[in-house]
Amino acid sequence: MGQARTENYLRGRHPLRKRRAGILLAIGAALLPSTRIMAVDALDDPNNPTKIVVINQAIGADRFYGAGYYGGNSFIANVEAGNVWNGHEATSQEPISYVNYAKNPDGSTQINYDIHATAVGFTMTGLGPFKPGVGYYYYQFGIAPGAQLVSAAIATSFDQQNQGSFSISQQSFDYGYKTVMQTGTDRNVQIFPGAYETFANQKVDVVNSSWGFDSPDGSDIYSMTLDALAFANHQTVCVAAGNHSTPTSPQVSGPASGYNTIAVAALQGVLTTPAFSQPASFSNSGPNDYYDPKAKVNATVPAIRAKVDIAAPGTDLFLAAYTGSTGSRTGLVDPYPGSTNLYLVGAAGTSFSSPIVAGGAALLDDAGYVNFVNPLDPTTRQAVDGRVIKAVLQNSADKIPGWTNNTQLINNVLTTTQGLDYSTGAGALNLNRAYDQYLAGTELLPGTQTFMGTANVPGLGGGTVKDIGWDYGNVSLNNPDDYFINRQLHANEVFTTTLDWFVDRTLDAQDNPGDVSFDDLDLEVWKVTNGVLSQMIATSESAYNNVEHLYFSVPDDGFYAIRVKYFDHNYDVPGNSPTNDDFALAWSIVPEPSSISAILIASLATLRRRRRV
Repeated sequence: MGQARTENYLRGRHPLRKRRAGILLAIGAALLPSTRIMAVDALDDPNNPTKIVVINQAIGADRFYGAGYYGGNSFIANVEAGNVWNGHEATSQEPISYVNYAKNPDGSTQINYDIHATAVGFTMTGLGPFKPGVGYYYYQFGIAPGAQLVSAAIATSFDQQNQGSFSISQQSFDYGYKTVMQTGTDRNVQIFPGAYETFANQKVDVVNSSWGFDSPDGSDIYSMTLDALAFANHQTVCVAAGNHSTPTSPQVSGPASGYNTIAVAALQGVLTTPAFSQPASFSNSGPNDYYDPKAKVNATVPAIRAKVDIAAPGTDLFLAAYTGSTGSRTGLVDPYPGSTNLYLVGAAGTSFSSPIVAGGAALLDDAGYVNFVNPLDPTTRQAVDGRVIKAVLQNSADKIPGWTNNTQLINNVLTTTQGLDYSTGAGALNLNRAYDQYLAGTELLPGTQTFMGTANVPGLGGGTVKDIGWDYGNVSLNNPDDYFINRQLHANEVFTTTLDWFVDRTLDAQDNPGDVSFDDLDLEVWKVTNGVLSQMIATSESAYNNVEHLYFSVPDDGFYAIRVKYFDHNYDVPGNSPTNDDFALAWSIVPEPSSISAILIASLATLRRRRRV
């Protein structure tokens, strides 16, 4: 998505409480007054002064491309109001599967091409066309250009008087999401260039949704349904946090306000160093409300959840344009009627930040299928579980200026009851670091036969690990899981670790979602003496989040361990007292000084640790 070019493209390797139907919703994009449509020929002009930011490079996606991972093993869905147009030069290079609740008179799927969906789909999987002797231009390159795309449309109508708004029904919503996440749809897999084989009833690996509505506590029917599908099928689901136009930052909107998704905020600052190191002025943020279905805490606790999970570039974007008459009209005038090489320049919105993260997740999944997943062993699919991908993306994110999760020194323990930053979550997406975080357990230290890191500790109960890695585990009440770092750490090394898990939400036979249970896990770092955990150093213990995150400087030389603890459950609707839960853990220790001490220690006062109800 920039003006640099790549020479060698590789395809990749294959082996509301209830809400009423018809609610009016909004896309999460901002086609700013400065947004304009340009033809690709104008951009090829060396005298054109337009600045195009290479987002792929800015977020570190080149690290995956250099290793041959372009998303070719990943199946990714865009679910929103309309469909991605397959007639654009950068969306027509590979077949797109279509899902739509609306049908034509002959029973075939009705396709509603849409400017917003086309821009979002391009962001994830855009490609080409190939230019002999040149290769592919980066401005025609999505984050995961080798991934297979399915476009699912859920709108029942578009509001042409209120541009960007549309209506859905529970039936159209359920059909779109269930088809791509649970029942499956057609997937076209390349056999050799230009030839594809279609596989029916394939579930996607990654879902992106760039639309939203007001629901700060995630208790609406749509957020709950999406959570239930993610809980049942274990995909990575990225959702735009939402935009606002008033000076006061609204809370993250639904369905991003649920629990089992990745809520993505937008970054701005194309000219900052590094680029995109500021929260975008329009990007929604927390704290969000918490709703308890058993009224354990008087039903709703306002402004208590850090709901943004991660942030990605969301301004000054260059995106494929559909300017036809269907879908959500934007009022932009098409200066080149009938052209297939038009691009939006200067687009902005969390709508486009979310598919950037979804594309990054598809790159991770591609690498995961190659390195970790054995089709004959279902347990190896833990490597591409949505919780693992989320933990890896969050733990490898960059902390931008102003980032804080309000860590305080409480009884000599660095403590956060917030977990994530309200505006940017774990920080700014960094796929270069995510590559190391995810694949360090497959790569050898130079000149040795020793793996650089740890990838999925054997069993489900912790163990001895290296400086960087991830694990899929299970923790039970009164029996914490401990991860012992295998070397002595040194003062001022930077310790980052992330824990995430799913909230149990399910669908009944009529596809009505319901709450089952919400377990409360804690994340701790301990000092180790003679092989025994002897002193807690840091803890993330947010009461109503399903992500815990720690980021601090190691205080002293010594041996350390990470502890995952099942503290309690926030609610248990059926009353069956759950006592264990699956989780994903990621960690990294960087052996160099950092300036994070000023971020972390917001207070040196000794305070009493809070008790949770």
